[in-house]
Amino acid sequence: MLAKTSPVCAPRAKPSSQSKRHKMPRFSKSVRVPYTPAQAFDLVSDIGRYPDFIKWITAMRVSDVRVDDAGATHCQGDAVVGFKGFVERFSTGVVADPAAGTVIASLIKGPFRALRAQWTITPLERGGSDIALEIKYEFRNVLIAMLAAANHDIAVDRIMSAFLAEAQKRYGPAPSASVPV
Repeated sequence: MLAKTSPVCAPRAKPSSQSKRHKMPRFSKSVRVPYTPAQAFDLVSDIGRYPDFIKWITAMRVSDVRVDDAGATHCQGDAVVGFKGFVERFSTGVVADPAAGTVIASLIKGPFRALRAQWTITPLERGGSDIALEIKYEFRNVLIAMLAAANHDIAVDRIMSAFLAEAQKRYGPAPSASVPV
């Protein structure tokens, strides 16, 4: 069940025909955490608070929030991102499905030809959760694409580190260190 503080959310954007012509850049990472699946889900689905703990997301507006009959929350997230002198705005449709343990953001508009980010939270038998993030993207601007390609491993590590630090703030320190999977 979503926490009331988790404004998440909107219908998935259709992939562009460009993204079907060739393989989009993608990156992924998984971490094992001592937090419950509900805690992990609430954290990653709380997109309105991303600017509080992800330093290059400078603003986020959440709108068009609705919950469907299956309990998934849909919304639109409008983000302002600043990185190494570049500032970009983009909008995503977000679907946070607690039953599936997924939060999926798909491009509506912005500097990308295509964008799809998926968080997947998997409960562990002995407690805790695996949290996986997979991002597929393609920028329209060649310069930004080159900058992103040169920094995507660093970016995904920083994203995961930011989420783990925020989890510790919200839920307390982990009894043991998180282990990459």
